[in-house]
Amino acid sequence: MSPEKNEIPEIKENNAAEPLENKINNTAADENEQNEFSDYSSDEDFESTDEIETEQPKKENKASKIFLYIIYAIVIVLCLVIIARNLFFKNNDKSNNNTSSAASSEAAAKNAPKKIMDLYVLADLPEGYELINQDITDTKAVSTYKKNKVEIALTQSTIKDYEPEYDITDSDIDVSDFHSGAGQSYTAYQIDGKCYIVWTTDEYTFEIKTSLKKSESIPFIFNVQKADDSSSSSESV
Repeated sequence: MSPEKNEIPEIKENNAAEPLENKINNTAADENEQNEFSDYSSDEDFESTDEIETEQPKKENKASKIFLYIIYAIVIVLCLVIIARNLFFKNNDKSNNNTSSAASSEAAAKNAPKKIMDLYVLADLPEGYELINQDITDTKAVSTYKKNKVEIALTQSTIKDYEPEYDITDSDIDVSDFHSGAGQSYTAYQIDGKCYIVWTTDEYTFEIKTSLKKSESIPFIFNVQKADDSSSSSESV
């Protein structure tokens, strides 16, 4: 009987030891799970922080691009407004000049002589030019000069009776306006290898026709003088 009684404490000791070992193992497992969870949560927090940090520069870059686009749009609009404004005022000035010149031409035509009273010619021409023909009527006088193959024709006509031989509506004609220092306005027409320079004074309309370029034809406008004045100046020389 004594041996059986001695076995009972051993069974009890074994039963008591097993729960203690399981408890220790369970405690270690719980600690491992907690460590793994804490590591996982810390990794997630780190990744979420990185995402926030990368999103902020993207938002800033996007905002700066939008701001630059707005500035570019404003600059383009301002340039377009300035260009439109300049074109508007330019067209207004041109129309005003045309209106004033038309009004002055009408006023000059009313007071201008109806016949040629004073004959005008080209004086002080470069050496080699000679007067080869002169056709004079009551309303028109044409003086033609020639040097080698170059001809210069000066036409003087009453303002109402001036009729150009060129077609001002021709699409191939090149028209340009310019002024002298005295305020006289001139118009140059270039077509078919010929240059016509036309201007109107208070008395007459003048036209110089050449086969030269416009730059070579313009100086002849300063050679237009009254025939009496040119003859007296040549006699004095």
